[in-house]
Amino acid sequence: MKTLLIDVWKRLTPWSKSADVYANDTDNAYPERMDRLINNSVTAKSAAAIMVQYLIGKGFGADSDNLIINKPKNLKLIDFADDIADDLVKQRGVFIHINWNALYKIADFSVIPYEWCRIGRTDSNDYAGKVAVCKDWLKPKRSDIQLIDVFNPRKKVIDAQVEKAGGWEHYKGQVLFINMDTKLLYPLSRIDSVADDCDSEAQAAVYKNRLLRKGFFGNTLVVTRPLVGEGLEPGSHALQEAESEREKFQQALKDSLGAENTGGVLCLEMDFAGEKLDDAILVKQIESKIDDKLFNYTETSVRENILVAFNNLPAGLIKTNEPSLFGNSGEAIREMKRTYWENTTKERNLLTTVLNQLLQQSQDYPSLKVEPLKLIDDAATDYTE
Repeated sequence: MKTLLIDVWKRLTPWSKSADVYANDTDNAYPERMDRLINNSVTAKSAAAIMVQYLIGKGFGADSDNLIINKPKNLKLIDFADDIADDLVKQRGVFIHINWNALYKIADFSVIPYEWCRIGRTDSNDYAGKVAVCKDWLKPKRSDIQLIDVFNPRKKVIDAQVEKAGGWEHYKGQVLFINMDTKLLYPLSRIDSVADDCDSEAQAAVYKNRLLRKGFFGNTLVVTRPLVGEGLEPGSHALQEAESEREKFQQALKDSLGAENTGGVLCLEMDFAGEKLDDAILVKQIESKIDDKLFNYTETSVRENILVAFNNLPAGLIKTNEPSLFGNSGEAIREMKRTYWENTTKERNLLTTVLNQLLQQSQDYPSLKVEPLKLIDDAATDYTE
């Protein structure tokens, strides 16, 4: 049992003295690694996109969707919500930068890429007052790390931070950190438990691609008796003529296969016994070494595991070419949509709460309250993608 526990990989968050932050895994590259695994897996990437859509629904209505909530960046509310949803889906956490004005109202807000953020030093009460922001955490320079105060709307706190910064013109604002793993310093990615499955799906595609591009698949093997006789003097006219004939023969074989042949021809010379033509030349087609049944089983298995990690996403919402799904006026598809809408309730409620919290404290939209429009109209029999 002890050996098994040692073999199980665990994400750690050690203190990094060089960067003065809590590292997100021993190499401080956990978020980047998870994001890369998602992007390399067609199932995980598709599942993430669908889950994001279920968090924001049909949006918040045309009037609300088009509201500019960050004028310097010309950022619309719907795009801001999409940025939050994307990090909540993939990383199960999000960092939001907030700028205050002198009236203690939120002037604007935007999502900081999750991969750029790390938690700073904690005090005696285990409270971290700073979030460190850097675009590259592999070998960060202190000069590239920007420290920003964590979110705290209290006037006294903001005043103290502004004074320490040297005035409002130098104030960097605050960062609101949403962590879906409240017992952990950093949340675990949604694909943490299926990281190997995401990698397996990607590597299966790479393996098949390399086998098709660089392997022997599709080649024709031609075995003949030696085309250049033994005993010919090196550099002699007879040897040159024999080698020329060999090249012409091999080229003729390749030409005979036609331009559409993608594999090519491999020529091999060896001694044969017998005098018949069949004993003098052998032509053999090299078949594919890809085991379709094995790959289908593996790909189906990892796909199912990945979909479970995304709140039990029904496979039919990704792959809807099954004729049975469109029977009974598409009721099977509608039921999948209703089920997945329920499965994503927690994340959607969190997104809505964060949006309304920020809007209520904003200078421009304090009375606005948003709610994602459902993807399915419960009162109708039709549905909208």
